Amino acid sequence: MWEACPELHELGTHIHTRHGTGAAMPRAPRQRSETGYYHVTLRGNGKQNLFETDTDRTALLDAVRSSFTCREISLIAWCLMSNHIHLVIDDPHDHISEALHRVTTTYAAHFNHETGHTGHVFEGRYRSVPIRDDKQLLAAVRYVHDNPLRGMGISPGRYPWCSYSEYASGASTYADIDSLLDMLGGVQGFTAFSLQEDPEPYRPAFRKYADADEREQVARSVFNAFGCTATSIKELPKETRDRVLSALCDGGISIAHVQRLTGIGEWTIRKAVGRIARRSSNRTSQ
Repeated sequence: MWEACPELHELGTHIHTRHGTGAAMPRAPRQRSETGYYHVTLRGNGKQNLFETDTDRTALLDAVRSSFTCREISLIAWCLMSNHIHLVIDDPHDHISEALHRVTTTYAAHFNHETGHTGHVFEGRYRSVPIRDDKQLLAAVRYVHDNPLRGMGISPGRYPWCSYSEYASGASTYADIDSLLDMLGGVQGFTAFSLQEDPEPYRPAFRKYADADEREQVARSVFNAFGCTATSIKELPKETRDRVLSALCDGGISIAHVQRLTGIGEWTIRKAVGRIARRSSNRTSQ
């Protein structure tokens, strides 16, 4: 049994001064963050869906909260998509590996019991990117919150399975929101930050591009979803075209391959990805 855990400490205003250099060395071959902050992803095995019901989603979040609290890890931001999840965490004591192992085994037991599924639920090991400074922390949080917008055209404020609403309301359920809100000047500052254009869209370095078969599958899925073809994208309204291009990139297709597939120039694709990441229309919940 895990003992009761102490209250999680708050972040400082400048994260690069938060943690000392005496933390334990990592137990696995991964890049270690000097700040203690990471952007983490977990994916479904074979790209299968991780959730069948909202009860499953709640079970995953409860597993995260339980495992993180007992290891003094703060959950800064989160987003649950159909077949993958994003977490931004503060792990001052380097317990990320054991914490996520506990999360995945706990949730896999739940999912297999509820669905009758057998075998692995998650795809291998988690992926993580160390966060270097405040700027990258804020960019990572915004990137995580924008996943529903990029992938489905749903504004973060309307998507119930990410931490955006916790920040926008100032009411925490799973995320440790106080420190980031302090950094941004409260809820209004957070909302203003979330709507800002980012001239250099954040792209986490753990990104793995799809192989040829995966590219074909992703492209087919995106084109079916938007009712278009590779050659008809140019004829779409600008906002729809931006969403198609962003969805192709988010599916693991490199910008170079998207360019070859669609005949659209690299700079146009990059600008489209940046615009959809910062699309301000319908961003706030109404």
